[in-house]
Amino acid sequence: MGTTKKRGNGEGTIFQRTINGKKLWVTEYTIAMYDEKTGKRKRKTIYGKTRQEVKTKLEKIITELNTNSYVDKNKIIFKDLTKEFIDSGYKLNKLSDSSYVRKLNTYNQICGHYMADMEIQKITENDVKDFLFYITKYSNSVIGKIYGVVNNTFKRAVRKNIISYNILDDKIEFSKPNSSKKDKIIHGFTIEEQKQFINAIMNDTAYKYHYQFLLSLYTGMRMGEINALDKDLDIDFENKVIHIRRTLTKDKNDKTVMGSYTKTKNGVRDIVIDEQVEYILKEYLNKEYQPNSENLLFFNLKKNTYYTTGQINMVFKRFCQHYNIGKGYDVNQHMLRHTFATRCIEAGMPANVLSKVMGHADIRTTLEVYCDVFDNYEKQHANRTYDYLNKNQLLLSQIDDNNIPAEELNKIIESIKNMYIKQDDKLIKILKLVA
Repeated sequence: MGTTKKRGNGEGTIFQRTINGKKLWVTEYTIAMYDEKTGKRKRKTIYGKTRQEVKTKLEKIITELNTNSYVDKNKIIFKDLTKEFIDSGYKLNKLSDSSYVRKLNTYNQICGHYMADMEIQKITENDVKDFLFYITKYSNSVIGKIYGVVNNTFKRAVRKNIISYNILDDKIEFSKPNSSKKDKIIHGFTIEEQKQFINAIMNDTAYKYHYQFLLSLYTGMRMGEINALDKDLDIDFENKVIHIRRTLTKDKNDKTVMGSYTKTKNGVRDIVIDEQVEYILKEYLNKEYQPNSENLLFFNLKKNTYYTTGQINMVFKRFCQHYNIGKGYDVNQHMLRHTFATRCIEAGMPANVLSKVMGHADIRTTLEVYCDVFDNYEKQHANRTYDYLNKNQLLLSQIDDNNIPAEELNKIIESIKNMYIKQDDKLIKILKLVA
């Protein structure tokens, strides 16, 4: 809490007061600069039968405040403080509608365990251990979200002097658990599958969303970003870039709406329009684009609304099933983005560059999502390095007197023959030494 405050306005003064007919010694002390609910200073009233009892209690509270060990008696329920934290973030515009909905979903998952209904001050280490075991039934990504919200709830409780320390600060015993499920492997099309997909999509116009699919495949853009592109503001043929400024998202009622920004702050980025991307855009503008009220590159004119990622994903699944591409129906349009990233890695693009192109919030996301692809890339290049060293006779196994390369050995033999024909004195000396 910091150092002891200088007392003022009679703070800490011990006096007598009659309560329910009994005379008690009383004092008041400010334990916090303000109360979050009332906005007023938070004061603690201390009672005792004797002046010394009150003085002792006051000194104990001051010591606890100065050592950050003071806790105020509080019966607040864990899930109530969690909900208060989430709602506060939404009211302060720290959470978008879609983020708020996701946080509430996490909140509901937390409420599935008995710890959520306990008073925070009564939660024990065993309760927390049981909760951590309980959430192992979820995927690792969901566990990460749950653990983060629970951790923030405990931190908030410490800040409000409800508890003296955060149990989850012990990263040895109370670290984030691992899922009992196997992580879904993120993958894209193989080169052969990609060829099959391109051939099918270029020759079949019966299925919709061809150009959205191709843009995702050749730029790595998220489908929500593609369907949020303004035809004039975001497509810059002169400077050869696509400006990604926002994405379609969901509101609290699960309705698709235009977001005011991208999924992450790093999502705001420019993507280069190479010849392939330029071909896709101009082909679409010339053949299928229709002006619309939102001036979007892609807009559902029939329903006068945005294209949803869900409806595009359903068409993608049916398309892959029809042409037996990948795993047929068991695919997701997001794998087009993963296919783009995979080809970039295979072509030698560094992780930090790929992270910016993909709009990831952190390079660690890129490394984690595409770790298998990067591993394969490293192995391939390690083999190429070996082949290069071998070709240039730089391997240790080649630097051996008993293993002279054939080309070098032939040169030596030819040189000895010439010396013999010329009756070279040096050859005679060598032969004498050998003998």
